[in-house]
Order: sequence, then C-alpha cells, then structure tokens
Amino acid sequence: MRPRTLIAVLAPVAFAPLLLAGGLWWAQRPVEPAWHDNAVADATDVVDRVEARFARDHLYTAEEFVHAAGQEPAVTVLQVRGETHWQTGVTLVLRVTGHGAGVNGRGETVEGTETVCFRFNLGPERDDRDDDIDCPAGDPVPVPQDPSLDGVDDRLRRTLGRAGPDEAAVRAAVAGLKLDPAVRQEIAVRGGTVGVALRASRYDCLLARVGATGAQTWRPSHTQLAPGELSCSAGLALSSQFGRRER
Repeated sequence: MRPRTLIAVLAPVAFAPLLLAGGLWWAQRPVEPAWHDNAVADATDVVDRVEARFARDHLYTAEEFVHAAGQEPAVTVLQVRGETHWQTGVTLVLRVTGHGAGVNGRGETVEGTETVCFRFNLGPERDDRDDDIDCPAGDPVPVPQDPSLDGVDDRLRRTLGRAGPDEAAVRAAVAGLKLDPAVRQEIAVRGGTVGVALRASRYDCLLARVGATGAQTWRPSHTQLAPGELSCSAGLALSSQFGRRER
C-alpha cells in the first residue's frame, strides 16, 4: 500500500478518539442558564441603587452603611469592617440576588436567579467597588428591617376625613389603621386643627392635618427631610410649611 494511501486510511482511525473526546467535552461543558446575564445585570442594578443611597444620604458610620444596604430586599450583608468613613474607612461585602429571564434552546422563556457578591471600600481617602467577587463563607450580618408607610396615604386621608378635627377621634382613627408598632406616631392640636405625623424611617414620613374643611396629607421630600432640614413632627403638620414643595 502506498504511503499516502496508508495515511488516508489510518488518519480517521487515529483522530477518532480525539473527535469523540471533543464531542463529549462539548456536550458536557458548563453552560450558563438562559437567564444568567439578565439576572447578573439585575443584581448590578440593585447594588447601583445601594451605592446611590450611600452618596445621597451622606452616610458616615459602618452601622449606617449596613442598615441602608440591608433595607434592599435582594441584599444580604455578609461582612463589615471598620467604623467610620473618614477615619478608619469601611469595607462592606454584599450578596445580591438578581432575577432574570431568557429563552432556552427550545425557544421557551425561562426565569431564574443568580447570586453575585460585591465589595465596597468606603474611605478613608476614596471610594471604590469590586464586582462579582467570591462570596465569603460565614453567617450574614443581621440587619433589622425598617417599617413602611407604603399604601397608607389614602387610608389615612379617608379615616381622618371621617374623624373630623377632634383629637380623640383622630387618635382612634390612627389606631384603627393598625400600623406597624415601629412606626412613630405623633398627634397635636392647635387652634382647632389636629396635626398627625407618622414616621417609619428617616425619609419615610407621612404628615396629615384635619380642620374644618377636611383632611389633607403630605409627604415631605427626601431633600426636605435631610439632616438639619425639616423634622417629621406633628408641629410641622400644623405649621405654615405643610405642603410646601422644595425650592
């Protein structure tokens, strides 16, 4: 048999195991689920919101950073080091669960979640963030959840409208809402008008006042409730600043 003919005969036999191994590797290679990229993008959006909150609220202590991050439902605080931003610096590791959807090989829409870990290095000289790091082991840092006043505005306005400008009736009406006990409640009377202040957290504040013309509610803006600005109080509800928009 000629050499060229022999090579032509033996080559397929020699390469067959390699082709088989390659085919097996391709079939068994790790494949990201269809929702992976969207879920990672969603996790990144969540941590972007957390980072924006840090800057907007001018946070300073490690406790404040942990508390703010832990209010996001998809966020778990895994580690925290340091005490203050400008002195020791604060390092924070967050695990974020992202939700996504995609189309699988059969053309079906499928959904799923991915967990991604992020590290914040906050101060003392500059801030930066590391995305998609290895998640550390260990128990998460416990973070108490703030109560919420979502959906209370219309309920409060209606019940106060029925109560009228009577302090006892207003107190009974507010109690009838059965709010979270952690929501701070303050009620005061001035000149025939009843003022009500409900505060769930620093920036979750709902004010109301009830007079002869009925009940009104108002939510001061985030800027108006910043430290050194307006307080969430019944006195504010009864003041001339009630209902004013920020300048």
